[in-house]
Amino acid sequence: MLFCLCFGFCFSVGTQRTEGSADGISMRIEFEYNKNLSPTEFRSCLSDYFEFDSGAQDIYIVTMSYLVGRVTDNYHFFFLALAFVFAFFQLKCLRYFIEEDNFTNSTICIILTCLFLWNNIYNINGARFWTASWVSIYCIFKLFYDKKPLYLLLAFCTPMIHASFIILPLILVVAYFIKNFKNTLIILFCISWAFSIVAEDFQIQPFGDINLPYAISRKIDYYSDQQYIQGLSQGTGFFWVSQLFKILLRNYVDCLILIIALNENNIYNKKAIPITRFMLILAITANLGMFIPTFGGRFFVVNYSLIAYSFLVTFGDFKYQRLVYALPVVWFMNLFYLYKDVATVLDFGFLLTPIFSFIRYLFV
Repeated sequence: MLFCLCFGFCFSVGTQRTEGSADGISMRIEFEYNKNLSPTEFRSCLSDYFEFDSGAQDIYIVTMSYLVGRVTDNYHFFFLALAFVFAFFQLKCLRYFIEEDNFTNSTICIILTCLFLWNNIYNINGARFWTASWVSIYCIFKLFYDKKPLYLLLAFCTPMIHASFIILPLILVVAYFIKNFKNTLIILFCISWAFSIVAEDFQIQPFGDINLPYAISRKIDYYSDQQYIQGLSQGTGFFWVSQLFKILLRNYVDCLILIIALNENNIYNKKAIPITRFMLILAITANLGMFIPTFGGRFFVVNYSLIAYSFLVTFGDFKYQRLVYALPVVWFMNLFYLYKDVATVLDFGFLLTPIFSFIRYLFV
């Protein structure tokens, strides 16, 4: 937790957004714009959001900006607050992972832990979606592992953090009715895997002429815009190397999911079986959503935590070890880009000692 808080406080971005720049710049701009909101203006923002026709897609950043702005106008405290919420739910989820009897200090478990925590603290750079991701995973464990239905209310709050999670309550309802049909889920998963391979070639308008709230329809129109999708799949040279690794990783993970599903009988902790089934349902959703690459790709990554957990409870560090050892290889480009991204938001002093950077940003 302490490292996450130091990282958040030392997270540094400018105020000029350019193509390829950190998403955190947009959040800093929002903080600078909203930090001095009066209580009346803040209530107006909330009112506009719940009318669903103002174009406001969520209220997380404006709320955090308003709350932090009551105390300070230093944007580093804003990212500190984002880091706290992010890390709180991340560590709550990690507890389920490390308390399993199969968890050891072996190399296999270390790699699986890295997979579980792939949605790491750097992702406060895109705090809306990735914070909602950890809140969602936490709800899934509470609902399906601890059998506490009241956490469905928390799940219904995730669209307030990021609009994409409007789909989460629907997935949870579907999961409740079909989670016992293991073989059907495996067949649907295989179909979705095949579809995901060619999904980006389809030009689909997912909701057609359905009259959706303006904020949601605007998000859907943006992500399903064909020029936007084509822009994500264009490039030369080094770009195609990264695309190759992307395809390799996606199929590697789908292969991992299938192996886990086919070996469900190996799970000693029967309370974990609903989590494994939900992993399949989320994988099906992500694969079928690949015709909108941003949507499908993001929820594909959200599933990493459930995949790591499901592998741990199914095999521990006793079986399919070589498959796990291959993960750092197929992850190579992701690790490379993560290093580059982190280097853009932290100064060199943080790498030497976070303390000096922490003191410096108290006054900047």
